[in-house]
Amino acid sequence: MVDVKIRGQVFDEKTSASTGTLEVGEAKCFLPNKFATSSELHASKTVGLKKPIANGIFVSSRLVFPDSLKKLLGDENYLKGFARGISREKSSLGDVRAILFLVFRGETTVGRAEDLKTILDLQYFSDFDVITVQQTYGVSAEEFASLFSFAERWLESWAIDKPLMPVLGASLPREELEACVKALLKRGIQCLGVDMRGGFYYHTLRLVEEIKGVNPSLWVHVFQVPPKIRFGSMLPCSQGMVLPFFGVDSFSKWVVPPPPEPLTKDKINVFDRVGWGVFKRREFAEARGESLRCSCPICGGKNLKGFFDGKVFSVLGNSKVHEHYAQQGELKKSGDHIKDRTS
Repeated sequence: MVDVKIRGQVFDEKTSASTGTLEVGEAKCFLPNKFATSSELHASKTVGLKKPIANGIFVSSRLVFPDSLKKLLGDENYLKGFARGISREKSSLGDVRAILFLVFRGETTVGRAEDLKTILDLQYFSDFDVITVQQTYGVSAEEFASLFSFAERWLESWAIDKPLMPVLGASLPREELEACVKALLKRGIQCLGVDMRGGFYYHTLRLVEEIKGVNPSLWVHVFQVPPKIRFGSMLPCSQGMVLPFFGVDSFSKWVVPPPPEPLTKDKINVFDRVGWGVFKRREFAEARGESLRCSCPICGGKNLKGFFDGKVFSVLGNSKVHEHYAQQGELKKSGDHIKDRTS
């Protein structure tokens, strides 16, 4: 079995944040971290970035609507085409370890063992390094436990030496989520995924914080993280940047369909390295002026005006790539700060 380990772990004295090195087999990356998704990978190509955006771990993400899920589960040609697409993306990453995450839209449900088998087979034959078992719409904690047991048997039947990552929906009630996690921990899971589904579920994050306090070596990754915190009202702070304070080790951003109305530059977000805020162009100018104060591959030598030069989708690419590198850089600084403060 490929081991999942967190080595050199150091904990913050004042919060639940920690730092260390995540090892998935031979792949290594620092924690806390933000992992690139397919969206950032495509954006990096749009802006002509020559340096690979993915390092350590990559989240291959795909939107799945009810009709496409039906074809994925019942149309062999569609399944093969889907598999070729994700396989090509994964093979382009070199030695980077990859996780498949399907972003289910609407009331899309994988609730039967035979349907889950198709999703598991898809990951195996596409050579993904961590096998995800996702809790989809309408699947209860008890039903998910049964599906995860099926996935364990599937893993054993194929003699696959890859870790299984259960991915729980963050919107579950606290009691149900807690019971599900306890059952999974008894089975000796090495990693746990949480699907934030574009929201901020405080009760779930507090549970993660408690779990990490008792099981510090458990790798916790959060999927589908939106740009800002919606907690009663929209807060300006980046949601991803506060997740380590709840014990989250790594996260990846949400994947959303194209907007129903034409995208304009004034609707594009810009991450602010100074205050960890997320602003629109006018908001950024009012708060920080024209200086980006960022040396990432996108911002080096540019001010706010230069950042927004070009076509809309080029600027959107700038936003995604800048956010990825800037947040990674800030997380690395936070980890170094924890080490310095506790050494």
